Amino acid sequence: MIFFGLAACGEPAGSRQAPEFVLPDLSGKTVSLSSFRGKPVLVNFWATWCDTCRVEMPDLEALFRRSGGRYAVIGLSMDENANSVVPPFVKEHELTFPMLIADRKASVAYAVRGLPAAFLIDADGRIARRWVGPLDVRAAENDIMTLLKRRPE
Repeated sequence: MIFFGLAACGEPAGSRQAPEFVLPDLSGKTVSLSSFRGKPVLVNFWATWCDTCRVEMPDLEALFRRSGGRYAVIGLSMDENANSVVPPFVKEHELTFPMLIADRKASVAYAVRGLPAAFLIDADGRIARRWVGPLDVRAAENDIMTLLKRRPE
């Protein structure tokens, strides 16, 4: 795990609007954060060389599978050679949630200084919570459920 600076495990992030990103998925199709507006989104910055990131991928997949479309889970790979290393990793670990190839601009916009880093974005596009370091997926799911209860269906 790469880790610089202060840890902010599960800290509330306030009401700052989440920076928009438009990034390619593994097939080359561009995906924007705003395309998920209307439901909570867990954005996870990670890399295949990050041991902690690798360990939490099965939990993120399980979280995604439990979503029932009520919320989204998105992986943003920070691998320099993502087009060659991420597809085999995704296949080997049977990951089905959207996986995007991040660029430096996205990591700077989110002030990512270490991996993994995750951000919970509410249905209105505001950062509701951020985590630096290993993600407690149960806590993240609780936060997602809290956001879902706040919005009428």
